[in-house]
Amino acid sequence: MKQLFYSRATLYQIVLRYFPSANPCRDYVELDDWRRSVSNGDTYQLCDTFLVPGWYRVISQAGQEMPTECIRGGFRCGTTDTVWMNGTFPDAEEVKNVTACASDYNDNCCANSYDIQVKNCSGYYVYNLVPTKSCPQAYCFGYELPCPLGETSPTNFTPGCKYDACLKINHNEINDWRRSVANNNTLPAICDSFLKTGWYRPTSKAGQYMPTECPLNAFTCGTTHPIWMNGVFPESGETNNVIACSVGYTNDCCLNQYDIQVKNCSHFLLYNLKSTKNCPEAYCFGSELPCAEGEISENGFSPGCKIDPCHAVNYKVIKGQEKRTSNYTLQPDEDPIDDSHLPTSFYRFDSQTGNDIVNEEQAMFQCGTKFPIYMIGSIPNVTDQTVSRRFCMSGYNGSCEHESQIKIQNCGNFRVYFLKPSPLKDSGYCAGTLPIQTNQDKPVVPDAKKTIDDDDLPWIVTVAVLGLVCTILTGIILVKKLLAKTRVHEELPPPSYSSVNVNKPPILHDIHASIPQK
Repeated sequence: MKQLFYSRATLYQIVLRYFPSANPCRDYVELDDWRRSVSNGDTYQLCDTFLVPGWYRVISQAGQEMPTECIRGGFRCGTTDTVWMNGTFPDAEEVKNVTACASDYNDNCCANSYDIQVKNCSGYYVYNLVPTKSCPQAYCFGYELPCPLGETSPTNFTPGCKYDACLKINHNEINDWRRSVANNNTLPAICDSFLKTGWYRPTSKAGQYMPTECPLNAFTCGTTHPIWMNGVFPESGETNNVIACSVGYTNDCCLNQYDIQVKNCSHFLLYNLKSTKNCPEAYCFGSELPCAEGEISENGFSPGCKIDPCHAVNYKVIKGQEKRTSNYTLQPDEDPIDDSHLPTSFYRFDSQTGNDIVNEEQAMFQCGTKFPIYMIGSIPNVTDQTVSRRFCMSGYNGSCEHESQIKIQNCGNFRVYFLKPSPLKDSGYCAGTLPIQTNQDKPVVPDAKKTIDDDDLPWIVTVAVLGLVCTILTGIILVKKLLAKTRVHEELPPPSYSSVNVNKPPILHDIHASIPQK
């Protein structure tokens, strides 16, 4: 089986080598690995022993040409034994058969050799490569390297690498909306006297532009002496040298001045700032402010702030009122729900029977009211903005005797409805579809008026215990007295009784008769 595998692999190489593609300039595999550059001294141990034979086009910015001179000492091109081309490149549209040699660390320029082909495709080269005989050996291509950290070039490779402040590693971010010209709150005041000299990028949603006009007065930008830019902004890719001025108390537009730079990085601006002379002095950036509480915009800042119906300050809660459910019918002895005096506002329902207005037709006397109001249509998605839905009121003349449009906002976990007073007395909005829980279903909740104060509970328990103890002691005393009385009766001799003739008078004995005479 192993012999069969090798024979098939050999056959595959023969087919690719001696029956090449009709157009190698079109049918090739891209090879994009800058580590194969001759200038790369880091040995990543690249190995081409498993390279599939065939045509390859090198597209790395390190370069596409295979070196034509021996790379002595090895340890280049991200490998140990570097493979170079012992030959010359063909002219346009020509194919050349050349020898590729592997040079090792013993200065042997051709420790192994390989028969390869090179074709000039009028703008780029393609190479018909074969696997290397040992590992680590790898083909070399190009001489350039990626730009060092903090530098850039048109290709991000050598040559031409230079420092670029627009690279994130070369600048710091200032993210503080309080520096907005529109901010008049100066407590606590911002002070840039400890700012380190360097490039800064304003990233606050208040804006990235330093004002180019003197503020009307001090006490803006979150500081006492705001700093503005006396100059113009550069075009894309350019850097301008400008003067920054601080505003004084007496409307002095240039109390202190600073030489700074502004760079246009196409998609954002950078400022080369230095520390201020006095404190509090601070650089201004932007002119927007955060939206007020209860307002919202695309980025949470002006412009475009508008009322957020989902914010708690902008809606009222209708809590409880389980009888609004479509599962309840108004009873003859009940007062109907009446929304004819409901103040116009956004409302959120919070009930055990459901928190959304019913979107099914309702008959009269449903929902705990005489004239129920229901919605026609579905609840909007969270991604939808405030939408309008058709609302109908059932009456004597049909299920949609009165019609209106109501706004709805889906707030995720709940919905809010912009409700107006209902059109008739004893008419109300239906909310929820679940049945009302019976008394058996509901847990026993003590009356709030009868609930014992937690502070009184220890005293009540103490009095109850003392009462119980007194009762027990009283019982013990009574039992003891009863037992004592019983024992006294048991110790006395029984009384003697003589026969008494009820018809005869009693006989009186002479006590002297019984005494013997002396």
